[in-house]
Amino acid sequence: MALQLIKITKFYQFGKNKQTVLNNLTIKFPSKGLIAIVGKSGSGKSTLLNIIAGIEKANSGQILIDGHELERENIVQYQKDYISYVYQFYNLIPSLTIKQNIILPALIKGYSYNDIEFKMMTYCNQLEIVHLLNNYPDQLSGGQKQRVGLVRAFLCQTPILLADEPTGALNGIQSKEVMKLLKQYAKQHLVIVISHNISLIKKYTSQIIDLDQNINYYDFKTSKYHKYSTYFLPRQSKRLFFYIKQQIKYQRNKLIMMFVSQIFIIIAFVLLLSACNGGWLYLKNRFQSDPLKEIIEVYQNDYLNTMFKEDDITKFKENSLIDDVSFKLDFSQGVFKGNQNFEIYQIKNTKNFDYQSGHYPSKENQIVINQKAAKKYDLKVNDEIEYELNGISYSFSISAIINDYVNEGSNIYIDRNIIDENLRQQLETKDVLILVSSKYKQVLDKYQDDFLLVSYHQEYVDSYQMLFDLAYIVVIIFISVSFFISIILISIILKTIFIERKKDTCILQVNGISKLRIVSLFGFEAMLIGMIIGIVGSVVAFGTLFLISLFDLDKNIIGINNLFVLPRYFLGSFDLFILLIFIYIIICWISGVHGALIINKMDGSILLKEN
Repeated sequence: MALQLIKITKFYQFGKNKQTVLNNLTIKFPSKGLIAIVGKSGSGKSTLLNIIAGIEKANSGQILIDGHELERENIVQYQKDYISYVYQFYNLIPSLTIKQNIILPALIKGYSYNDIEFKMMTYCNQLEIVHLLNNYPDQLSGGQKQRVGLVRAFLCQTPILLADEPTGALNGIQSKEVMKLLKQYAKQHLVIVISHNISLIKKYTSQIIDLDQNINYYDFKTSKYHKYSTYFLPRQSKRLFFYIKQQIKYQRNKLIMMFVSQIFIIIAFVLLLSACNGGWLYLKNRFQSDPLKEIIEVYQNDYLNTMFKEDDITKFKENSLIDDVSFKLDFSQGVFKGNQNFEIYQIKNTKNFDYQSGHYPSKENQIVINQKAAKKYDLKVNDEIEYELNGISYSFSISAIINDYVNEGSNIYIDRNIIDENLRQQLETKDVLILVSSKYKQVLDKYQDDFLLVSYHQEYVDSYQMLFDLAYIVVIIFISVSFFISIILISIILKTIFIERKKDTCILQVNGISKLRIVSLFGFEAMLIGMIIGIVGSVVAFGTLFLISLFDLDKNIIGINNLFVLPRYFLGSFDLFILLIFIYIIICWISGVHGALIINKMDGSILLKEN
């Protein structure tokens, strides 16, 4: 392997001012050996090292590897296959243990753990950090961190090792040990070291680049350059699941707080939606027991001619949609004795009735009353109600008491076929027809233009539907706004968590992870977080619904049985949970990708210099 820098120029532009750091510099490095770069602060030592590492781009000039010019599109592969780095400020990832920090770059560069385990322990013994392997970076001193950085770089076994002040935080004995290791490593690799300790450097190498001397040509080659048939090494990076796991573990306090808040929001979201759905199902069940469900009153549209003709009646009777046709009985002509006031409705026997007690009328002048009439007048089955018409008194026997949750008031329900024939003839009114139809909606649609139709059941359903739809819209708006705000907060928190790792990300990139893979890595981690939130929240919400159902809390507290019923959107009752999990995965993925894209736009050379 041979590295050459050809006429490298690097300057920084500050408004109209330009500061040139490297000017037309050419360096021909040997394939192996220890090269030192010295010079006062600001002379361009770190900049030169960053250009070699592919972290910074020169304004002009060429970098040649084995005679091939290094193109920008090959930088990532070059960093993975050729470069390892010892940083001035250690740059250990705080969320990883020392052992994980050491092996991470080697895994990125394609080594397996079995490949590097023995060498890792050998280097750790030499630098006396074996006892620190399970610690975290914030538990180490500066000297210990630098020794970890050295082991991390040695373990990668790359053709080029770059060391930025590797002995800066070490004592004299440790500095000598490090330089011996670098010298040993340089027997098989190219080691380029920045140091302020010129006296120490001169003990280990005579190949020195002094940027203070303004020399722009160095040639250290000791043999002819050769070209490999393969430009880059064929190793593939290993998967970094442990890195994602450690990041989640490191941020667990923030994530737990976020999980708890989101779980409460999911529970509230599910309870509100299931209550709305269960509430409407509850009302629909009540409507099913309406005794007037199949009853339609028919009036003439012609107010001058209100009587029904035989032809009209015949047409209704011949219609297969209609089960029965009769004239309405008008009880307003007489009075009920005992200051009793009732609303009178005509009915037909159906399976819809919700009986409290008794049975459908089977004998003459038997009637049905609702629960409100029974309570108001203290009536029960087999009691008699007296009705007087034209001075004649008629007795009606109560055969049943039913629950009527739709029609307000104290009601009596009469089957005209059970009524005394003489009384029936007196009560019949020829200007109102009563239609009985199990397909009442079709009848209403068919005759609504020709007659005035009144369906008390449908009127109640429509009014309740309108009120419920309005309430449902309000609830949906409320929970949608709340959910949207929580999603925004979660995206901000996640994005902040990812951006806080900008320096860690830069370290990964320097070791050969592409920006696209950083985006993929962050996106996968965020998706995992979103999936955990969605699944845990859904399980807890489902558990809450199960407990409510198990202990009948809705009935005992609210008075409505089975109030909380999950809505069915697509395939089944669990659609809502699947939808929630999908939403959290997508939102978290977007947050992770956005955070990665922001970091990718940052200047890595500046991030690595941050202490």
